[in-house]
Formats: sequence, C-alpha cells, structure tokens
Amino acid sequence: MKCDQRGFTLLEVLGALLILVLGVTVLSESFSTGILASSDVENVDLALNIAQAKMETLKTTAFSSLANSGPTADSNFSNFNVTVAVTGTDPKQIVVTVDWNVKGGSINAILTTSRANY
Repeated sequence: MKCDQRGFTLLEVLGALLILVLGVTVLSESFSTGILASSDVENVDLALNIAQAKMETLKTTAFSSLANSGPTADSNFSNFNVTVAVTGTDPKQIVVTVDWNVKGGSINAILTTSRANY
C-alpha cells in the first residue's frame, strides 16, 4: 500500500504565514509614514501661505513704519508663530519667519524680500 497524501506541512504553513505577516507589517509602516509626510507637507504649505499673507500686509505698510515684530501667534492658526525682521535703511530687507512645533523640535518657513522707499 502506497501512502500518497497531498497537502501542506506545518512548516510550509508557518513559513507562508511569516511572509504574510512581514508583508502586512511593512505595508502598514509605509502607510503611517506616508500619512505623517503628508501632514508635514500641509504644514509647510500653510506656513508659506501665512508668510505670504504677512508679506502682503507689509507691502501696504508705510515705509517708515516697517519694523521688527514677533514672534506672535497667527490670528487664524495659533500654533504658527510669525516673526518679522527688518534690516537696512533704503532698501530695507524684510524677512518673515513662520515657525511651528513638531515632535522633537520646531520647523520654520522663511520668506525674504526687499523694499525701497520710492
């Protein structure tokens, strides 16, 4: 009598299960990293928009009134702080820095321009 059984051994099942678990772990780690990266990009985009809005406000400010300010919390987004640094006499260099806290420190976005009195 010949024993001709077909099927998987316990070792083959455990090996396949190990490969499946490793694959799912790698995929879930990739998704969580992607979500965090997406959040970082959104914060940078928001910070640049805040800095641009501040630059637009400074564009309409009288030349003699341009001065350093901040850091102050943005009126719409309290976790973003805006700092304005004005140097020079004519033209004046204006640097708008927007910073915000992230896990492990803070990040900032900087916009720079020059403005002449004419």
